[in-house]
Parts: sequence; C-alpha cells; structure tokens
Amino acid sequence: MIGQVIRLKIQEDRIEEFEALVGKLMEDVATNEPGSIYDVRRVKGEPLTYLYFTSFPDTASFNRYMAAEYHTSMSPKVMAMLDGDPVFEDLEALS
Repeated sequence: MIGQVIRLKIQEDRIEEFEALVGKLMEDVATNEPGSIYDVRRVKGEPLTYLYFTSFPDTASFNRYMAAEYHTSMSPKVMAMLDGDPVFEDLEALS
C-alpha cells in the first residue's frame, strides 16, 4: 500500500476554485483507480487548510495516478493556489 497525508493552505480568494478542482479530482480517482482512496477535507477551525488522504493498493496504482491526465493537468493549478509549501507525510500500514 502507498499512502500519504498532504497538508495544504490555500489562498483565501481561491477557496471556491480549489474545492471545485479537488472535488472533480476525487471523482476521477474514484472512477479510474479501483481500490484507491482519495479524500480531501478542510481542517476544522482552519478554513484555509486542507488535508489530502491518499491510499493506493500498490506502486503500479500510484504510478498510474501520478501519470494520469486528470492528475497532471490539475497539479499545477492547485500549486498556484497555495499559500506556502505543502507538507507531505508518507504513511505505512500497521503489520
């Protein structure tokens, strides 16, 4: 399993655009990546901060997602909406 949590802070004037973009991305992953989890949530009490939780069954699934047009076209758009650098945390399964 390949898993990550990504913490992002979004520019205040880009929230609506960001939420529409990641909503579409979550739909694309659900449709095209069976067995994967891709969930984005706003942090309670921090209206500009979001957490991505991603889990892919294997490296091949993760690599397919990373190369998919719906991911590669979305990523630069989201990066332009950030207020600061994203924080990535890799996850590992419990034994």
